[in-house]
Amino acid sequence: MSPVMTILMGLLLACVVVFVMTWAHLVFWTHRLRNSDTLPYDELETLPTPDGARIELRRLHAQGDPVGPPMLLVHGLAFNHRNFDIHPTWSLPRWLSARGRDVWLLTLRSGQSTAKFEGKRNFAAMVEHDLPTAVDAVLARTSAQQVDYIGFSMGGMLLYGALGRTIDTSRVRKAVIMGSPGRLKIPVWPFSLTPWVPQWFVPRLHLRLGARLIAFCTDWFKTPFHRIPYNPDNVERGIVGGLLVDGVQDVPRPLNQDFVGWALGDGELRVRGERALDGLAAVDVPVLFCAGQADQLAPPGSVRYAFDMWGSARTPGAEGVDLVEKRWLLLAKSAGAGHDYGHGDMLMARDSVQDVFEPIADFVGVRSMKTEA
Repeated sequence: MSPVMTILMGLLLACVVVFVMTWAHLVFWTHRLRNSDTLPYDELETLPTPDGARIELRRLHAQGDPVGPPMLLVHGLAFNHRNFDIHPTWSLPRWLSARGRDVWLLTLRSGQSTAKFEGKRNFAAMVEHDLPTAVDAVLARTSAQQVDYIGFSMGGMLLYGALGRTIDTSRVRKAVIMGSPGRLKIPVWPFSLTPWVPQWFVPRLHLRLGARLIAFCTDWFKTPFHRIPYNPDNVERGIVGGLLVDGVQDVPRPLNQDFVGWALGDGELRVRGERALDGLAAVDVPVLFCAGQADQLAPPGSVRYAFDMWGSARTPGAEGVDLVEKRWLLLAKSAGAGHDYGHGDMLMARDSVQDVFEPIADFVGVRSMKTEA
């Protein structure tokens, strides 16, 4: 065998070894870290959207006598429904279900592993099709007239664009916005200094495989980059690894192009060229905004921008009293929280039940669990 063939055979063998080791690594740690097998749903339905894509709805029936309308929970960018439901102890939907709420978790077209219909996986399509389809389905299946809506990060941003445009405000009784910026800015230097990037240069973000590869070591050390998606000081060991295995999804190229374009432009969210937040001025839906003091992806000021826009054409009233019920929850030590919250830890912090879940319950109304004590 010639020296060249020997080298090529050696490289081929090395590639095979690396592939097998990577596959074994993924199988072992995925099995070891995932929580989804222990967190089943009462119902799962896949629904087509009018433009030919699809969404998924998962349901948790209310335990005991139902209280209030059904609740629709919508996840953030680069995640699926497990964004809300990663661990039995820190699961907002199961916590609400146990207190009498009928809970529905939406998996947007962006939160699915398939790359089918890639060109239709953008922000405007989800505003125009995914959210209305989900709301229609939940109301039809429950015979309710309204939903309570909880949106985390992009899930709240989608509601900014949908209310009054593709979803009539009369169909939403109350809304909870969790870490959803009204303006975007890239938090990582030097990318934040880049004035413009051509759209063709913005790629699909392949995050799912990478997240599973590094999930095993997320608790081994803390770096400044850890603090961009969440505050690691605020989360128990073993939680983030499960989220990386079960919850992370790739970001479709069209959706990534939307976010990069906004962040490197004037920061304003847009739907088909129109500023998404302009429609919030006439909204009269009661709302609770949650913002983390240490959130680097959605700093309090960027969330406050949307808060101020919400119902602004209806406030204040003749007597100086707001005509729209709006509540502001700053998750900070200075405001009484256990820690300064980052972005993702709103849903999985060790103190999220008392700092986040209970204020949400107070706002939307749930059955008291004091008799359990």
